[in-house]
Amino acid sequence: MADLYESDPPPKKYGLKAKEFARVNAEPGTQAPSADHDVYAILQANRAREQQHGLGNVEVKAVKSRRRRDYWTLLLLTNALLAIIAWQGRENFFVLVSASAGVILATVGLTWIMWFVMDDY
Repeated sequence: MADLYESDPPPKKYGLKAKEFARVNAEPGTQAPSADHDVYAILQANRAREQQHGLGNVEVKAVKSRRRRDYWTLLLLTNALLAIIAWQGRENFFVLVSASAGVILATVGLTWIMWFVMDDY
């Protein structure tokens, strides 16, 4: 049985062979960096031109949020509509309970969306 395994060829080893690179650029430190490709010099030149034309001057204005006004408007309109539905169907217990549940769901849903999901606008 040992002869069977000894006669098998050794397993192949797969891998990448060493790649030889041809040096195109000069050795580091032997040549001075050109100003044409210096990123910091390009950015400083762009910033100087921007300041020269006054593009860097930004005025921040305080904008009053409309979120509170929109919240109360939507809340009052939705609850008024559901209150009218409840008043019209006050003889029917199912309509009264459904409209009351709608008031609760609309209020909680609107509050969640306006104050926790949405950002200030």
